[in-house]
Amino acid sequence: MANIFRQLAEQESIFRDESVMRPDFLPEDLPGREREMKDIASYLQEAMRARAPPSMLLVGKPGTGKTTLAKLVLKQLTEVSSKPFPIYINCWENSTRFGILNKLVLELGDMMPRRGIATDEIVSRLSEIGKRQENIPIIILDEVDRLLAAPSHEDQVLYDLSRAQEALGMSASVIAITNEPDLPAKLDARVRSSLTNHTILFEVYSPTQLKNILMQRAKKALWPGAYDEDVIGLCAGIGAKAGGDARLTIHLLWAAAKKAESDGKKKIGVEHVQAIKERSYAHVKMPLTRKIDSLDELDKTIISIIADAKNGIESGGIYEQLNSSSAEQRTIRNRLERLEKTGLLTWEQSNVEGRTKIWKIKIVE
Repeated sequence: MANIFRQLAEQESIFRDESVMRPDFLPEDLPGREREMKDIASYLQEAMRARAPPSMLLVGKPGTGKTTLAKLVLKQLTEVSSKPFPIYINCWENSTRFGILNKLVLELGDMMPRRGIATDEIVSRLSEIGKRQENIPIIILDEVDRLLAAPSHEDQVLYDLSRAQEALGMSASVIAITNEPDLPAKLDARVRSSLTNHTILFEVYSPTQLKNILMQRAKKALWPGAYDEDVIGLCAGIGAKAGGDARLTIHLLWAAAKKAESDGKKKIGVEHVQAIKERSYAHVKMPLTRKIDSLDELDKTIISIIADAKNGIESGGIYEQLNSSSAEQRTIRNRLERLEKTGLLTWEQSNVEGRTKIWKIKIVE
C-alpha cells in the first residue's frame, strides 16, 4: 500500500496558509469593528503613561469579534509602548478565584511553590509584585459570565481585579468579555460600578461585513482561483442567518475547502459549502458542550433533567427527580440561579398563580 502521507504531500493544496482560518488567528485589522476599536483604544491610552486604564466590559453575541478585537488592540498597544502587559484568561478554563489569581502570578513571572497554598497567600504575592511592578497588567477575562455560575462565589475575583489597587495593591486593568447582555445586572454592586462604566456593545455582523471579513481571510489563506465570489457570498449568507457569526462563516469556508480537497478538486464549489453546512453548525455549538462538560456532577444532572423535559420543567419536578430534602432543595435553587446567570438556563412563569418557574435549556433555542 502506498504511503498516505506521501500521497497527501504530492496533492496540490487549495490552501496557501491554512493557519489564517484558525479561530486563534489574529488578523492585522478587523473589518466592521472600526468604531469599537477606537473606543477600546481610547480607554487603553492611559497604559502608555504607566497608569492603569479603566476596566471595561465587551458585550455581544458569539462570533461578533469581541475577543479578537481585544487581542488586536492590545497587540497594537504593545507595539508602541512597553508599559502594558496583556494577559489572556478564559474563565471556562480557569473558573475559580484561586486559578485566575494563580495564573496571573505565573504570567507576571513569579514562581509559585509546588505545595498547596491558600488564596490569601497568592493575594500577598500579587501585592509584593505590585510594589516592584514596572508594567501595567491588562487582563482579558473571556467568557466572564462563567464566574457567576460557580457555586463558591468565584466572582469575587472580579472585585479583586477591577479594583486591583485596593484589593491586591497593584495597578491593573480588566477587559471582561461576555455573550450575556444582562450580565451587568447580575454583578455585585461594587464590581458593577468599576467594570460597567465603560461598556462597549458589539452588534451582530451584517452580510456585507461578513463578506468583507471572509474576503480578507480568503486572500491570505487560499490560492488565487481556488474560490469565487459565489462561494464567499454563500458562506457570508449562512453566517448572517446564524446570527451574524463570523466564526461560523470562516469555519464554513475552511471546511468547504477541506471537502473540495478530499474530493480531489482544486476549487471550492457551492456544492462543497452545502455539503458541510450542518456539520459546521455543530462545530460552533461545541463551546457550549465544553461549558457543560466543565460543570460539576450536580449541575450536569440538573442540566440533563431539564434537557429531557421538552417543554420545560417546574422547580418541583427537578426536586422530585433528585429525591431532594428541604435542605437540598435550597442548594438546587441556588444552582438553578447560577446556571441561569451563566446563560445555560432560562425560565418563565407557569400559569398556576404565576409563582412557579418553568426551567428550560437556553442554548437549544
